[in-house]
Amino acid sequence: MVAASPAPSPDARAEEIFSRTRAAFAARQYPPTIAYEVRVSGFRDGTWTGRSYRAFEHWPAVSVIAHSVSDEEAANPSRPHGINIGFFGFGTSKAESHDILGIPKLAATYAFGLAAPPAEPSAEGSPRASGLRTIISVTATARNYVVRLFREESVDGDLCWHLLLRPIGNPGKYRLRDLYVDEKSYQTVRLRTDGNFTASDTGSGLWTVGYTLIDGSWYLTSEVSNGPVATDDGLYEHVAVQFTNIEADPHENLDFGIASTTDEPDLVEP
Repeated sequence: MVAASPAPSPDARAEEIFSRTRAAFAARQYPPTIAYEVRVSGFRDGTWTGRSYRAFEHWPAVSVIAHSVSDEEAANPSRPHGINIGFFGFGTSKAESHDILGIPKLAATYAFGLAAPPAEPSAEGSPRASGLRTIISVTATARNYVVRLFREESVDGDLCWHLLLRPIGNPGKYRLRDLYVDEKSYQTVRLRTDGNFTASDTGSGLWTVGYTLIDGSWYLTSEVSNGPVATDDGLYEHVAVQFTNIEADPHENLDFGIASTTDEPDLVEP
C-alpha cells in the first residue's frame, strides 16, 4: 500500500516566503576560515556564570576546531593544594570544574536544516527524445513542514515575516518552529527551535536563535533557551550560547599550542 502524500499547505504565501528563505540561506557565502569566540553561560540563583572558548571553522566543509581549555581556565589554571580549586571559587573534587554543556564545537554558520538541498530536475525539465527542451525547468523538493504566515513583526527595527512551522513527521529531526524573515532580503534574522545540541538530553524545550550580518556574511550571534536546562551541574533557569569576535582568519592560525584531549563532552549541533 502506497502512503498518501501530505496535503498541500493551506498558506501559499507562507510557502513562497519559506522557499525563498531557504534559497537565501543556501546562497550565503563565508570566508574559507572563520575565527570567533563561543561563550556558554548559565543563569541560576540570580547570576550568570560561564566560560568562553576560542574556535575556528573551515567553510564550506564546516569543520570546527575548538580550544579544549576555556579562556578563563587558561588565564587562571587550577592549582590543587590539599583541595582542588574549582571555577568561580567553588571547591570541587575534580581538578577542573564542569563546563555547563561541554566543549562548544559549534559552527558560526550553522543553518538548522534551512539551507535548501540541490533540487533535482523533473522529467519536464529534461531533454526529450525529439531533441526539444521545455521552456522552463521544473524542480521539486520534499516538504518537511506545514508553514503558516502568522504576522509581520519588527526585529531590530526591520520588518520581518513571522512564519510558524509544524513538522509533517519526525519532530526530533525537523526542529524549526518559528522563523523571522527579513521582508527585503528573505534572510532569516531570528528563529526558534524545539530542542538543541546533541551532547546530552537536556530536556531544554524551545531555544531562540539570532543571526547578524558581519562584513557581508550572516553569522549566528546567540542561542538562548526559553526555559530550564538540565546539566551535570544541576538545573539552570536559562542557558545562553553567544558567538562574538567573529572575523575572517586569512592566516588560518589553527595551532592552539596545547593538547586538545579532554574528558569533557563535546557540545555540537545535530
